Amino acid sequence: MYLTLSVFGLIGGLLCAIGDILFDLKGNDNQKTGPGGNIDTNWVKMSDWRFVASIIVAFFGDIAAMLGLYSLGMQIAEKNTVLGYVTTICGCAGTIGGFFVHSTLCIQPLLYKRLVDCGHADLVDKIFPTFYKAAAFPFFFGYILLMVPSVTSVIAILTGCLDVPKWFALLNSIVFMIIGITLRKLNRRVFCDLPGIIMPSMGLAMLGLIGIVNLL
Repeated sequence: MYLTLSVFGLIGGLLCAIGDILFDLKGNDNQKTGPGGNIDTNWVKMSDWRFVASIIVAFFGDIAAMLGLYSLGMQIAEKNTVLGYVTTICGCAGTIGGFFVHSTLCIQPLLYKRLVDCGHADLVDKIFPTFYKAAAFPFFFGYILLMVPSVTSVIAILTGCLDVPKWFALLNSIVFMIIGITLRKLNRRVFCDLPGIIMPSMGLAMLGLIGIVNLL
């Protein structure tokens, strides 16, 4: 059963990466503007269906990723109960938070585009700060929770709780996110979209892969 759930985890991370592409593939001519620099100028060029499809794909992706993190946590718990349960609890809660984060990000452009289309662009500066304030706590707390399994997986691998090569400790969302950010900093024109935008989700997929390899 755990092997099947870990396969779901791998697939879930890949689905989340597809959701990231649908939402965040904007082109290197995109500029940040608006309150807090959270509005992208290329939103007006992007079709509404992309944001809707991104939410749907992320919904199924996060469910599958949750199953994978549950499997990974239970595998770790066979050697270290506390570490395993922390992985499972934070992983399951974090994927719920992850879906909230992703949905919130996808709702922003839909709201912005409707305001602009209806000739109420002047309301953006009034509405969006309130929107960000309301979503801030669950947004950041959920994101942090989703990063916890990356930390616990590193500990589990380095302490021998998981029977995988030690270099697998590099296969997680935190490391992948750092790589993505670094690529963008080195050359934003080339790496403004891919692979930077999908790196955290690919790291999530790798946690499913770790669960699979541990069981083989």
